[in-house]
Order: sequence, then structure tokens, then C-alpha cells
Amino acid sequence: MRRRPNPLQRLALEQAPPEKGEAIRPLRPSPLLRVAGSLGRLASPRQISLLRGLIHRAGLAGRIRAEEVFGLKLLGVMGGWVTGVFFGVLIGWRLGLVGAVNFLTPIAAAAIGFFLPDFWLNWQIVKRRRTVFRTLPDFVDLLATSVEAGLGLDAAIDRISHRFPGPLGEEFQRYLWEVQLGRPRTDAMMAVAERMNIDDLRLLTAAMAQAELFGTPIVNVLRAQAEELRNRRFQQARERAMRAPVLMVPALALCFCPVMVLILVVPLLIRIRNSGALQGIFG
Repeated sequence: MRRRPNPLQRLALEQAPPEKGEAIRPLRPSPLLRVAGSLGRLASPRQISLLRGLIHRAGLAGRIRAEEVFGLKLLGVMGGWVTGVFFGVLIGWRLGLVGAVNFLTPIAAAAIGFFLPDFWLNWQIVKRRRTVFRTLPDFVDLLATSVEAGLGLDAAIDRISHRFPGPLGEEFQRYLWEVQLGRPRTDAMMAVAERMNIDDLRLLTAAMAQAELFGTPIVNVLRAQAEELRNRRFQQARERAMRAPVLMVPALALCFCPVMVLILVVPLLIRIRNSGALQGIFG
């Protein structure tokens, strides 16, 4: 079994030219990705840059290239158009609306096929952010404990990131690689915050940069940030709990209340009918 590439290899794979990146990829791409990569060469540099940013934020650098994503978008357009023509003819023949359905259905299916890879990347970004938001306070707590025990900041990050195999550990492993390459620690940490696009991580990065600038003990900063992260998470949970009654009103009005009316009214009507009081009405 081949090992997953480290963050430095992912960065080299993502920024390499298409033919070079194809030659050193850790896994052999499928035929579909090969075709998509060939079609992706038609993309403009601006489109490649935008897709590359989404890939980095989704944590898929080194696993899929921006050219392949753009090629999948083009394949989605072609596949959606063919599917739309088929179903448009079928539905239009059934409903007798051949002209309108044949024109609108392929366009809608092609549009869905074009934007489907973007939806998938954005969904990966959302899942990644949720995971980081849930595990960040524990990460900062362990980091503060390790630094307080005598480890340096980078050594503590290296030790703790292996205990978090998800996106948070991967991002901090990439931070360590960038620091080893000579990038300033503050810039590398800010790059992590920008890739994750999480306000809590930005605040943690700003606090650590300020502590390094003014010589404040990093342990105190980490403890304070961990407590603040937990308080913010608890406050957000309380806000969601306070919104729950408002969100329950439509469900109660549409589902619970009609059932209660039936339970209360139907037996009463049956009793009245059996007693003969409404015999004239019910016949």
C-alpha cells in the first residue's frame, strides 16, 4: 500500500505543470481523470487559479488537480446535455410538450453537470470546516499542556498533530513543512488560517503572532485561547438551542396539530352519529 503524500509533496504536485504533475502523482489516475485532465487544458489561468484555491481549501491538493476538475465540469456538460435530450424527448412525448421540454431540459441538465464539481468541492470545504471547528479547542488545550511541559511550540505541534489525523492535523503538518523550508512562523500560521477560512483560527494565529512579537509566554496565550474557543462554541450552541422553538413551529403546525385535531374531533363525530343526533345530516 502506498503512503499518502505529505503536505510538501502535495504542494509540489499541485503547482507542477500538468505533464510533470501527472508523472509524479502518488496514485495512478483513473481513465476518467485522464480524459478530464486532457480537457482541462482548455481552461484559462484565472479558472485554474480559482479551482486550485478551492482544492487547497478542501484539502485535496495532490489528490486531484485543477485541470481535472475543469475537465470534469466539461464532461458534466456533455453528459448532462445527452441525458437532458433523452429525458426531454421522453417527457415531451408523454406530455405533448415536445418543443418546450426538448429545449429547456438539456440546458438545465448541462448547467447542473457544469456546476456539480463546484458543489462537491464546496461540500468538502464545509465538512472540513466543521471538523476543524469541533476539534480546535482540544487541539489548543493539548498544545498548551505540551508547551507547559517543556516542549517547544513546533515540537509540540508535531507531536499533537499526529493525534488528530483529520484536516486539522494535516494543515499543521503542512505548517511544519513550510517552517522547515524557511517560511516565517507567523506567515505559515496565517496561511493555515486563510486555507481553513475559520475566524477562530485567525484569532488564534493573531494572538500567537502578538505573543511572539511582545515576548508574552505562549502558554498563557494558548490557555486563554482554548478557554475562549470553548466559550464561543458553548455560546453558539446556546444560540442554536434558542432558535429551536422557532424552527419547531412549522413542524407543529403542519404535522402535529392536524393529527391532534383528528384524534379529538373524529371520535366525537362518531359518537354523535351513533347517538342519532346527526342522523339527518349523515343519512
